Amino acid sequence: MLQLLILFLLLVSIIISLLNRKIGYSSLGIASALIIYQGLHCIFFLIAGIVWLLSSAFSIFYDNYGKWFSPLFITSILGMYIVLISNNYIEFLAGWEIMSIPAYAIIGLNKKIDYPAFTFMAFGELSTVLILSAFIYSYSITGNIYFTELSSPLPFIISTFGFIVKMGIFPFLVMEWLPIAHGSAPANSSAILSATMTLMGVYGIVKIASLTERSIVTQDFGFILLGMGGFSIFFGALYAYVSEHVKGLLAFSTIENNGSILTGIGVYLISNGVLSQFALDVSLVFALAHSIAKTGLFFISGSVEGESLTYVKVTKSLRGKIGGILLASSMSGLLPNIGGVAAWGLLESLFMLAYVEHSILSVIPIISGSIVAMGEGLATGALIKFISYTQIFKIGKTEGSAKASITLVVGIIILLLGSISYIFFRGFTTGVPCLGMLEGLLIVSNYGKAFGGISPLYVLLLLFIISLITFGIFGKPKIRRTEIWNNGEKIEEHYSSFALANNIRMMLAKLLRTKILENEVVFSADIFWEAMYSLAKAYKRFSRILSTSYMNSSLSYYIFYMILAFIIITLLAVII
Repeated sequence: MLQLLILFLLLVSIIISLLNRKIGYSSLGIASALIIYQGLHCIFFLIAGIVWLLSSAFSIFYDNYGKWFSPLFITSILGMYIVLISNNYIEFLAGWEIMSIPAYAIIGLNKKIDYPAFTFMAFGELSTVLILSAFIYSYSITGNIYFTELSSPLPFIISTFGFIVKMGIFPFLVMEWLPIAHGSAPANSSAILSATMTLMGVYGIVKIASLTERSIVTQDFGFILLGMGGFSIFFGALYAYVSEHVKGLLAFSTIENNGSILTGIGVYLISNGVLSQFALDVSLVFALAHSIAKTGLFFISGSVEGESLTYVKVTKSLRGKIGGILLASSMSGLLPNIGGVAAWGLLESLFMLAYVEHSILSVIPIISGSIVAMGEGLATGALIKFISYTQIFKIGKTEGSAKASITLVVGIIILLLGSISYIFFRGFTTGVPCLGMLEGLLIVSNYGKAFGGISPLYVLLLLFIISLITFGIFGKPKIRRTEIWNNGEKIEEHYSSFALANNIRMMLAKLLRTKILENEVVFSADIFWEAMYSLAKAYKRFSRILSTSYMNSSLSYYIFYMILAFIIITLLAVII
């Protein structure tokens, strides 16, 4: 009954938004609040509902993109909701396409150049083809279209590749950052593309994994996900750090976060029992932390003028600054925010896995843990750069903006979620009365035996108390100004965003293929886009050679093909 009411409200919102955008977004907000209520029993509904409620509130003050944007925006959300409530393969695929096509139209309508929208759609359809193939195979072995237990791991493996394409995981990084950055999608649609559309990929993996019988194959596949997640974390964080594009940096950060979530899922598949459950809880908490914080950060990107961090124009707002700092600290994996809890849990999962395996395979989670740690370091640098150049360093005229208030609300939500994160780790909480830590206020990482522990609420209280004491003793901190050091760049009046990341560009010049052009402009190539572009050109060249050499309308060639096909089909029929 509740599902039907929400579906009705979403459909009504689409129709109303054609006539009045603000009323349409308000109606979407009511539907999102009901989805949050539904999320009391399923964390995916909770995450999506919070993101959509915040996005609808922000859109009321933000949307100035013409008649068709708001209906497309709400339709895409309708598709995601259908994915979440689907009970069978057909409903899931219908929702998947309803989610993707309006998003393609949004990117296309707001295009500055053509190829980002086409890239989004091409990779989106590749994702659909893989998921469809997995579902067809599932139907062939179960005999029905409903989600039921799968005896073969093949549908899970095939569909997982389809889902990670949507998540922009290595080597499909261009699927995520290109449409958001170069497509210059509006900030609120970037938020749902980055926060909840990729969340649907996580939901799909967890859903099909829960139906699949555990075997040695799924365990080995977990190691593959561990590797793909690790590469995504490193490259996502690295490119976020050197990126100068306001939304591009956030899109790369999403890749880094999705890599972390996939790494957690890898541990979930490899391990058994208590550790497996802990790793799954960590992955879901990571998804929660990423989705909500990234939504707030994209709201900030919609409040600034310009696309380059060095030249962006901002409006001074204390509310935006506080909210932005909370969001950036969460995305940097710092406690007591929910992002800090997730990052701690992921590292604990990997190190526990290494301890439990107790073999040569232990090297894999240790290496993955090291990559996660490096990624978190680069991510911290990237987020400090983003928040410094959009909220702290450059300040314009003071303005009391409703959009800044929404950013502050998102920041406070992130902080509160971290402080109450115990509710997401049921069965993994305890207390230490001898240290004054009450029962239920310590989260314990566990593989059957206790491994480590953390208490976000106590971290929050200690931070508050220590800050108060420090302020009481030393007073307000003094600002010390020094000569500008521009990290190898030409000295200018201000320390630029580009100069801040220039040290990494120079140190990793071989990897980033950093070049100094004749006009002294430093340039770093995007090796993933270049690889995709080279692959597409090679395929085009191969197709041309094939068509002119072997598909050249020669009758004798076609007769040869028919005979060859007949022989192959006959042999296959005999063998099978």
